[in-house]
Amino acid sequence: MAVIGGLSALIGVPGVILGLWYQDRSTKSGEDSVKIAREAEDREKGEVEEDKKKEAGPPIASVAGAPSFYGSRFAFPDRTTDLGEGKSALYGTQAYSTWFEKNGVAPVGVAATRVTLSPLHEGTVVVQNMRISGLKCQPTRHTGTAVVPPPIGDGGEEVPPTEIAFDLTEPVPRPRHSEGRVVSDPAAKAEVWRTTGNAFSMGIYLDGGKQADARSFDLYFFTGKNDCEFGVEVNVTSGTSDGWYPVKLGAGSKMKVAGQAERYESVVRARNADVTDPVQNELRGPGNPFQPLKLEKGPF
Repeated sequence: MAVIGGLSALIGVPGVILGLWYQDRSTKSGEDSVKIAREAEDREKGEVEEDKKKEAGPPIASVAGAPSFYGSRFAFPDRTTDLGEGKSALYGTQAYSTWFEKNGVAPVGVAATRVTLSPLHEGTVVVQNMRISGLKCQPTRHTGTAVVPPPIGDGGEEVPPTEIAFDLTEPVPRPRHSEGRVVSDPAAKAEVWRTTGNAFSMGIYLDGGKQADARSFDLYFFTGKNDCEFGVEVNVTSGTSDGWYPVKLGAGSKMKVAGQAERYESVVRARNADVTDPVQNELRGPGNPFQPLKLEKGPF
């Protein structure tokens, strides 16, 4: 009988071990559930705090982008006598951009940038207006070198942005509807652009929340004969608050556009050569490769 009892005890050991294993596993599972619940609670608290910060901050976020406009007027302040790396740099490459930046390039007469706005507050925010900020203009100093890059293709867009034009020669530049370049008689000897009335005669409504609306604007700036540096602010109403907020313009908060010159000391033009020809850009003598810009404005 003692042997049988001992055998029974030995047989019962695995059951005890198995029971302890299940108990340990159950305990661990419970601990994991508590941990998961705590983490979910912490995440929820974090989201609530983040939402509170957003509601207390600016009602709108802005992101800079590339406009549909293709600029073909650029100038350097100084005369170029040797293209250096710019001789064979392909337009649109980093080498071309570096050459442009090294020479202090600025677009001439007209420039554009894209701004995409999206609400940060819950509910509906209203974009009421836009204005130029910190405008500083002076007679153009970009008379050294005119640069005409090669043409590029336009892929088109599914959703066209809202196009707005500012005439920086006005005492107080106002946001106008841009109708773009006008196809006109070449005998006019001018590049004609046209604008109509107030771009914000009606507010633009954007819904906030987890899946907030977004609206893109292509902003055009015309400088006449002056070099101008400036920022842009947007007027937004959210709930009972109303204020002006700066938007991002390209890589920063400011843009620089050169004025039109009568003559440039040197001119760089793209060469229409065979793709195997490494020479892409040619340096030519003094002149002015640009037609004057003419801005036709309807009643505001």
